Amino acid sequence: MSDQQKRLQMALEAAHMAIWDSRLIDGQVIDGTVSWSAKGAALLGLEERALTQPFRTFLGFVHVDDQGPLLEVMQEAVRQRDGYALQYRVVWPDGSERWLAAKAQVFTDADGQPDRTLGIIWDITEHMLRELLIAERKELAEVTLSSIGDGVITTDPYGKTRYLNRVAEQLTGWSNELARGMDISQTLPLVDERTGEALEHVAYKCLQQRQAIGISAHSQLVTRDGRHIAVEDSAAPIWSRDGDILGAVVVFRDVSHERKLSQQLSWHATHDTLTGLINRREFEHLVAGALHTAKQDGHVHALLYLDLDQFKVINDTCGHGAGDVLLQLLAKMLQAQMRDSDILARLGGDELGVLLPHCPLDHARQIGEQLRQSIRDFRFAWDSRSFELGVSIGMVEISQDSKSMSELLSAADQACYLAKEQGRNRIHVYQESDVMLAQRHGEMLWISRLNEAFAHDYFRLYAMPIVHLNDSQEHHDEVLIRIRNSQGDLILPGAFIPAAERYDMMLSIDRWVIRAVCAHIESVRDSLPPIEAMAESRRRAPALYSVNLSGMSLADAGLHDYITEQFVQFAIAPEQLCFEITETAVIANLPKAQVFMRQLKAMGCRFSLDDFGSGFSSFGYLKALPVDYLKIDGVFVRDIASNAINRAMVKAINEVGHVMGLKTVAEYVEDEATLAVIRELGIDYAQGYAVGSLRPLTAGVD
Repeated sequence: MSDQQKRLQMALEAAHMAIWDSRLIDGQVIDGTVSWSAKGAALLGLEERALTQPFRTFLGFVHVDDQGPLLEVMQEAVRQRDGYALQYRVVWPDGSERWLAAKAQVFTDADGQPDRTLGIIWDITEHMLRELLIAERKELAEVTLSSIGDGVITTDPYGKTRYLNRVAEQLTGWSNELARGMDISQTLPLVDERTGEALEHVAYKCLQQRQAIGISAHSQLVTRDGRHIAVEDSAAPIWSRDGDILGAVVVFRDVSHERKLSQQLSWHATHDTLTGLINRREFEHLVAGALHTAKQDGHVHALLYLDLDQFKVINDTCGHGAGDVLLQLLAKMLQAQMRDSDILARLGGDELGVLLPHCPLDHARQIGEQLRQSIRDFRFAWDSRSFELGVSIGMVEISQDSKSMSELLSAADQACYLAKEQGRNRIHVYQESDVMLAQRHGEMLWISRLNEAFAHDYFRLYAMPIVHLNDSQEHHDEVLIRIRNSQGDLILPGAFIPAAERYDMMLSIDRWVIRAVCAHIESVRDSLPPIEAMAESRRRAPALYSVNLSGMSLADAGLHDYITEQFVQFAIAPEQLCFEITETAVIANLPKAQVFMRQLKAMGCRFSLDDFGSGFSSFGYLKALPVDYLKIDGVFVRDIASNAINRAMVKAINEVGHVMGLKTVAEYVEDEATLAVIRELGIDYAQGYAVGSLRPLTAGVD
């Protein structure tokens, strides 16, 4: 062997390569032979010695899937009289697989006919396994990215788009192929949803600051076809092993539904759902802001408190549905009368508030007079009847001398009260002397009226049906109290109950109602002949009457004994009485309320939790109370047919109530659409003008 051949042999061995020498017969590879060096034979898993074998024998070592392609590549090279390179698998005698790579050149004889191929061959098994592992990981990563619910876009170090997963393609409108190489600000344009202006792109910030950028809350994606989609987006750098930034990965997702729901919840937290006006809490927040500017900058504002006259008459005569329509119409009409900067709010049932920013008292009086006259001129038609309205307006100035937000609201309320007392349908501007005057006058007036009602038996009881939606035989009424005074006016509880609570007369009123209901039950029972009464009792369960109890009565240690005395005196079955208590009243008197309720429950009385859902910890307190019925707050029921959030609230309350073994009652079911939803949700009882109207409890009571 010459020195040159020795050097070649050493070089080949150093590179773990061997000689690959294939002889041809009549230009055919398959009919020829293969000669191996000792290292070459070892590549086939054979003994390490020089070897010549028929090509067909060699082909038997090649993986069955690679035999055809290998022969085709070599034969084509022979035909072209050119070189070739290929990779293929061989199967060793022990069954293991190895990858080999070969490079060779075609040589010709003296006549120019191909007679051999000569080249080198080496083992690339480890390299191929690495490549396969990398390919597998890449495929796994792409499958993972394609299957997750978030959009993913990767970039190079300059913000050029490299890859979009399936969700990113769907959201942006760009395909992976079209987007590749484009600036990410083009494939993922982001704008501020509040201003519509382009945002500093999260990917560029990430690349510039060399750190992860957290989720932004007000981003909108502008799609390829110009649509705007609310998204949450974040970005993180892609690092090399050497600490260089290879690019960025941006993750984003469609949050249109969540953001819309959040906006709806935010709107509902600050607005009245019936009228669309801002609610009391938000109004108080704005009044506090106005007071701050008055004290800090010397600005002057005006606060108005409006109480509609005759509204309760319309509500009781035509139903809550008519009252709701009236409030909606008035809200639109009054807003049209006011400046853009003025703020109109609904503070309660028929009470409205107006904040007039930067408005001196004289100008505020003019605006108030315009509002009063507009309401006075308004005619409300319902079921062929027409109603006139009035409004009593209390007005107070917000200035540097004003004390606090709560005192401002109290002052406006007092001024409105005096406007009512002075004849209604007028404006009263608050003065310092009004507070003591109103308190003194109100105290004397209501103590006198309530004592007169007790003395002359002016109290009247009315019944509002609570209708079981599946059992037509059940008879259940809520008992409501009114005052019919000496002039024949019917005074609603909204007028005298607050006063009774203020002047500690609720205990007496609650006891009067309990005794009167027991007497009514006795009179109904005794009015039927014995045989008829027996048949009636067999046909259906005795009527159930729900009586409202105040928070003061819940804390009254003697009420339990008083109720027991009435049961004994009138021979009443305790199962015929259900006591309605409000969530807030129970929470305020929780320990005493629990004892009181358990005592009466042991006797057979039932309990209903009124206005459920209006508190902040409803479900938590519910577990601690032995109640039988949940009356879902009417604020959730009223527009349930059109308000998805209220529907979800009612559904949740109903389901939790049923899990706890309680019956559910929906208040303010005023129309067929609401009733249909209530039935669909599986609520047990309905109360409202869609299922029954208010009637005197005792025949002959007007």
